[in-house]
Parts: sequence; C-alpha cells; structure tokens
Amino acid sequence: MNVITLSREYGAGGEEVAQGLARALGWQILDRELLHEAAQIAHVPESDIERLDEQPAAKGERLSSSLVHQQYIRALTDAAAQAASRGGVILVGRGARHLLGETKGAFHLRLVARKAWRAQRVARQQGLATEKAMARCVEVDGVRRQFTHFYFGDASIQPAEYDLVANTGRVMPEDVVAVVAAVVRQAVQLPAGVARGRRVLTLARELGAGDADFAPALGERLGLKVWDRELLDREASRMGVPRTEVERLDEHPTTGLSGVLPGGIQKRYFEALGQIVQELADQGEALIVGRGGSCFLRDHPWAFHVKLVAPITVRKRKVSEHRFLKEDQMRRLIAESDAQHRDFYQTYFKADWSSPLDFDMTVNCGRLGPAAVDLAAVAAQCHWQRLQRAAGGA
Repeated sequence: MNVITLSREYGAGGEEVAQGLARALGWQILDRELLHEAAQIAHVPESDIERLDEQPAAKGERLSSSLVHQQYIRALTDAAAQAASRGGVILVGRGARHLLGETKGAFHLRLVARKAWRAQRVARQQGLATEKAMARCVEVDGVRRQFTHFYFGDASIQPAEYDLVANTGRVMPEDVVAVVAAVVRQAVQLPAGVARGRRVLTLARELGAGDADFAPALGERLGLKVWDRELLDREASRMGVPRTEVERLDEHPTTGLSGVLPGGIQKRYFEALGQIVQELADQGEALIVGRGGSCFLRDHPWAFHVKLVAPITVRKRKVSEHRFLKEDQMRRLIAESDAQHRDFYQTYFKADWSSPLDFDMTVNCGRLGPAAVDLAAVAAQCHWQRLQRAAGGA
C-alpha cells in the first residue's frame, strides 16, 4: 500500500493520527496542500478552490448543473490521483476516499467518536467552554455531511466504504497509528508482553462479512477460546429447554407481550445470555462471537469490540457460496439479516447496530481480505497492552 485516505469527524483526532502516520511511515501529509495542487492542475486561482473547500452547495443546487462545482471536484480528483501515483502520501479529508475510487494500493481510514467525547476534547484543545465546543462539532459535522452528500451521495460515509473505521473515543489515536502503519507496511507483529488471564474480544459481523474461519483464525492468533454456537448449548442447559428452542430465539428481537413479561421465554433467553457472556468475560481469554457481546460488555475494561463489514458485492458472493439463490433472493436475505440484527440491538440494548460508535473498530474484511485478521489482532493486543501499562504492569 502506498497511499492512505483519512476521513474524520470533527474532534476525532484526524490531525493527530495523520501526523502520527506520517512520522511512522515517513510519508507526506496532503491536507490543504491538496488544494494548491488542484488549483495548479485546473489552472485556476487557488482562492477559487479554497472558497469551495469542503463546503456544501447552495440548497437545491445539483452537481450536474453546477460548472464551478464540477471544476472543483475534477481538479481535486486529478490532484488526488497524481498524489497517489507518486505514493507515500496521506490524503486528509475532501472525500479523498471517493476521489480515488478503487485505486490499488490505497488504505481508507475513517475516525469517529461520540459527539460528547469530541466536544470535551475540542474544549480542552482550544480552550473553549464545553457548550461552544459542542456547537462547533455540530456545525462542522453538518457542513462536512452536506459536502459529502452533495459530491458523493448518502452511502459515502457507510462503514463498508472504508478499510477501517476507528472509534477514537475508545481507541487511542496512537494505537490507530500503530495498527494502520503495521498493515500498510505488511509487517504485522503482535505487541509482546501482554499477560493472559483477562483478555476478552467480542466479534459482531454482517451476513456475508468474513469467512467461517475468521473467528477461529483470530482466536488462534491471539490464543483466545472462541465461543460461538457453543453459547447455545450453555443457554439451553441454563434455561432447561431444548437447544432447538434456543436456536429459534437466537439473536431475534422480542415479539409480542410474551417477550417482555417476567418469565417469558424471550426474557429468559436474554437474561441467561447476559449471564453467560458476563461469566465468560470474567473468566477471560475469550472471543465471543455475536449475540450482543459488545453491548453486554460495553463497560468491561478488558473487552475489545470488533465488527466485521464488507461491500454488498462481497456479501452476495459469500452468501452464494453456501446458498443457491437468485440475485433478488440474496439481496432480500441480506436485508432481512441486517433488519434482524438492527431490531435485536434496538430491542434489547437500545443500540444502533449499523453505527460504528458501539464498537472499538469496524473492520472491512471484504476489502482487506486476510489482513483483516492481522488488523483486528494487533488492535486488540495494543488495547490490552495499554490497559496493562495503566495498571502498573500487573
């Protein structure tokens, strides 16, 4: 890989991560510098390019009918392509991920964090009152969102568009740097010296994202015991019902009054599942697949939460390897699976399944391939190493 694009929410640490990657890799950062190159390529005053920089168009204006915006985005696209061809560059903002499209050798990174966390960070860095920092986050987020929507469409900030979405409210920027630099260099080594006994990793995944051997491979890499379908046996035993009954309830939202009444089968399923997940986390050295592990253990200090995503084309191909379905049937199956996960998370945890904010990292195994295992393993080990250092090496 020879180019990194960096998309970021305001206050999520974009500048810190870009500078860290530049130092680690010896690469050049192109932030506002990309505007200068774009102006030279388009033979227009740099002030004309700067005036449109990451700004949305007027309300109701369309890209197809705006010559000035077309000139701006063409100039940026050409500048990004030339920078990528030189290699050794980190392109910050300006929709660089979409300017490059599917350029080979590019790693696409996005940084997110909860708004309250970002506002506190901005307040500390800029010496602002928290209320003003929050207003600033809201303002800049809104402008960037409109800019992205106008030029690249609503789907352009979906996690599946990026190789990695890192939640810097949960993962330190320097750990993001270490993980991305290791993958880009293709020289991945797990941080050493992490004591075993307390490590926990939860792994959520979209249908068709990740092979069946992803969790076993990650577990083997980290030396963790994988808990997936084995959880159902424990639940069936705990509830005193056949496993087939637990399978029927598995990761399904409650339906009807019986789901919420004390003693109801779905209520019992959820309570038993929560107890088992907590027990496994307390024992440590566990990789827990699915079943709301990230939500059950959202406050567990040694739990690291990973979600696997993939582009829809990859997901369909993976589904077709196991099921002989027509195109419309595959799309419907994937949509139904996504809806089931969304309803399960919303019903039981009041959480948004599609949001990267409930995970430490969202990893695109469809784009990264085997490197996704390396990335998840290094990220988790960095997290546990940091916790161990904070605890005095205990």
